[in-house]
Amino acid sequence: MIAKRKKSNGVVAFVIVAVIVVLVFGAGLKLRQYVVNRFDSSATATTQSTSASQGLTDAQQAFIKKMAAPAQRVYKLNRQVLPSIVVAQAILESNWGKSTLYLEANNPFGMKGSYEGNTKAFPTTEYENGKKITVNDYFRDYPDLKSAILDHDKILRAKFIPQATTNYQTAAEFLQENNYATDPKYAQKIIQMIQTYNLNQYDN
Repeated sequence: MIAKRKKSNGVVAFVIVAVIVVLVFGAGLKLRQYVVNRFDSSATATTQSTSASQGLTDAQQAFIKKMAAPAQRVYKLNRQVLPSIVVAQAILESNWGKSTLYLEANNPFGMKGSYEGNTKAFPTTEYENGKKITVNDYFRDYPDLKSAILDHDKILRAKFIPQATTNYQTAAEFLQENNYATDPKYAQKIIQMIQTYNLNQYDN
């Protein structure tokens, strides 16, 4: 009788151990799957971020940083023009800092006229009746990049972006509506530039 009871107890113990093993094994599999999924998500995000960065040359990444830093400082000072707009315009107007106007006059925005009496003549592309034409015009000659950004923001706030906005799409549309440029797709190009290179990160 005692032997049968021991045998019965042994069977029960075996069943309990087996159940515990199954539960632990199942939990382990779920934990492993969770870790794998988390790793895959992280890897995918990293890959996407890397892919976006790979679309830029080192020189282009350097130009974005060179424009973004003072644009952010100026925006904190005057709250006039979003840094994303400043950087996107600089990229578009200066062809990533390659234009002669930028290299010789610290003018990455194509700002016409004179700055404190300083001006230089350069050829520029305009649109007339929907067609591209090249004309010579006078542009502002700045002593440094910060002066260019401060002046740019002041003029945009006064003439082209008549009200404060924290939405880059609205700001780009204001530029188009108020004829900052003669290019009929100017707002579209600015918005696409900001979205493609995640420039709105500098607005935060």
